[in-house]
Amino acid sequence: MFSTIVSAHDIENNNKGRLSISMSTNFESSGYQVIDNYLSLEECQHLLTLISAYRENNEPVEIHRPMKERSLRYNVIDGDKIKADFPEVWQLYQEKVFNQINEINTKHFIPLENTRVGVNINIMSARRSEYRWHYDRARVTAILYLNEVSGGETVLYPNYRILLRRKYLKGLQRFLDWCLRIKIIRAVLRKKTVVSPIPGRMVVMRGNRCWHSVRPVHGDTDRINIILVYDLPGADFPMEKGLDSYLYTQKKQTSSDPNYG
Repeated sequence: MFSTIVSAHDIENNNKGRLSISMSTNFESSGYQVIDNYLSLEECQHLLTLISAYRENNEPVEIHRPMKERSLRYNVIDGDKIKADFPEVWQLYQEKVFNQINEINTKHFIPLENTRVGVNINIMSARRSEYRWHYDRARVTAILYLNEVSGGETVLYPNYRILLRRKYLKGLQRFLDWCLRIKIIRAVLRKKTVVSPIPGRMVVMRGNRCWHSVRPVHGDTDRINIILVYDLPGADFPMEKGLDSYLYTQKKQTSSDPNYG
């Protein structure tokens, strides 16, 4: 099926009526793109069936990190398990989405060497799950929705970070990130975009520059999506060990979020 990048009626934006996403949009200047019909309904249902069969014998671990404004609570199937048990999802990561990412970027991005992180299946339980506000570690993140639910919208602030290049300035980086998280600053800058989960829709964002979260899931249906992450060759992530433990295990953490430690 032909994939289109569209301005959808169910994408909210503080600049009412001004959201316009087209094939000619420069990904780096907009900070994100929404691609509808990236997978067909039949393809989504097929993947949901595979995930359901997997869950009958392998319940994904639940991660719960309470936080003030919005907590982290979700179940995850990590990339190592996907590589072993979901060859079709792994192929999406390595081929189809990989090619799409590089069509909309001026730089060449590759799958992460850390396969555990590179592609995940996130399951957000109805009336239980939400996902905290955060920046991603990597430069490009794609979210591929497999089903439609009540709530569970992805809230984005694209290109919403002053990202410092020098690693020794991490204290200043934390301060700048904190400033942009202040509610009145968010309101004044009017950068918020809300994307509803629709089967086959994919949103691609500059992950380490896009502040984002997932609203609580309502109703009776779990929200299921695939996360696919890419970066430049040789990319280094100093916080990786602590962040992986935070996101994929139930171990007690010494930091509220190692991404900002």
